[in-house]
Amino acid sequence: MSCSRLLCLPDAIGGSSPSLTSDVRRLWRTVNPEFKTILYRGGVVTFRIPAHWREEYAPDGGASFYEDAPDSPTFRLEIITAKSPSPLTSASAPDVLAALRQSATGGIEPLPSGCALLRYAQSAVDRGHRLYITYWSVAHVLPPSHARVATFSYTLLDRQRSDVRFQRELELLDREVRASIFSPELGVTA
Repeated sequence: MSCSRLLCLPDAIGGSSPSLTSDVRRLWRTVNPEFKTILYRGGVVTFRIPAHWREEYAPDGGASFYEDAPDSPTFRLEIITAKSPSPLTSASAPDVLAALRQSATGGIEPLPSGCALLRYAQSAVDRGHRLYITYWSVAHVLPPSHARVATFSYTLLDRQRSDVRFQRELELLDREVRASIFSPELGVTA
């Protein structure tokens, strides 16, 4: 018997039995994931994703993470660093997010780390496919004059929104985004 905090399943389900369908294995990884730690751009922001996900990094910035499976959702990250015309303090993170137009659609939450979070969602259409995108913008202040905004997004097909597997994946990503760690140093650390 293999047990996790979430559920106990026979070893055949938790193990690597070849008789399992890929859907059951995928569901098992969703409810009992193993993680890998991402040190984006050498640690500008550090967070975790499911260990079996692929990583792609754009040369000019940004990254995509996804399961190598048909119609799998994509988790993305973009970061901007800006210099403020007025002084910033360690308590300025909510103010940084309040300047974004998206702040009108969702509430800004202070995080225990001193960062602030804005979560919102949008529908979109890409090449005839209806999509649903959840965004998390996380502000991190580097006093006295700089701030970073990391925008994470999770894009899935609109028809997948009610699927328990993807709802759990979204909950998992929400926890990991909220726990992300930012470098206290300005600039790329690698």
